[in-house]
Formats: sequence, structure tokens, C-alpha cells
Amino acid sequence: MASDHRGMELKDKISDWLIPIDDDDPTRFGITLFQDTGVYNNKKKADYPDVVQAVVKDFATWDKVKLGWKVYNMAIIICGSGFGVSIAANRFQYIRAVVCRTPKDAEIARKHNDANVLCLGADFTSFAQSKKIIEAFLTTKFEGGRHKKRVEKLGKL
Repeated sequence: MASDHRGMELKDKISDWLIPIDDDDPTRFGITLFQDTGVYNNKKKADYPDVVQAVVKDFATWDKVKLGWKVYNMAIIICGSGFGVSIAANRFQYIRAVVCRTPKDAEIARKHNDANVLCLGADFTSFAQSKKIIEAFLTTKFEGGRHKKRVEKLGKL
């Protein structure tokens, strides 16, 4: 998870919500690894391409033991509109980043496109709405079927 300076306040609220301070339930939605890659100071401007690179540069790493690519499951990236981070993230291999404004957007993006990076616009999405969108994004499974072939074609572009 990451944000630029405009998305930091929303990112911090989401981080606190996703990772509750409770030893019995260390994370919501079965998250096993959570990393906040910044920013940590919204007084200092942060360029969203740099923020995106910090999150997705290691999104896919070569697994020497299994001799294959290990792709991390998902990321959440926040800027003012969500558009800048989405455009930047989609330049990286294995990334299918989407801007979602509603839980239905997130559901369809996961079901049909196997989206793996959720981009939120802090200027347009409240914390309450963000929680609903994130829940839909993290709990909806890819349908596969007719959509699988299309997603596989994306990987070959």
C-alpha cells in the first residue's frame, strides 16, 4: 500500500482499519503480508510515479526455488484522483490496476479482469466508501472462464 502526498491521510486511515491492533485477529480479509511503502509526510510533495514504483517494482519476483515468477496478490495505491497511479502502475508487467469509485466497480474489476492493484482517489472517495470498495476488492474472486483467456492475452501485450 502506498500514496502520494494527497492520498496520505486516506492511506493512513485505511492502514489502521486493515491492520487492527488485536492479536486474535491480526488482519482483515486474510491479509498475510502488509507493507506501507509511504509516503509518511504529506507536507512534502511526492510524485506519484515514484510512489507507484516503490510498490510494484517487486510485485513480481523470480522464485529461484520454484524456478518461476512469484506474483504478490494485491496492492492499494492512492493519489488525488486515482488516475495517475493507475496509469503509472499499468506500465509494469503483471499489473492490472483499476480506479474504483464504487464497490460494484471493484467487484467487476476482480471478477472479469482479475485486477490486482486497486487505485483510489482521495479527492473523490471518502474513508467510509473506501472501506466498502476495499472489502469488495479483497473478497471478490476472479471468475476465470471466458475472462481467463482475455486476461492471459493482456499478459502477452
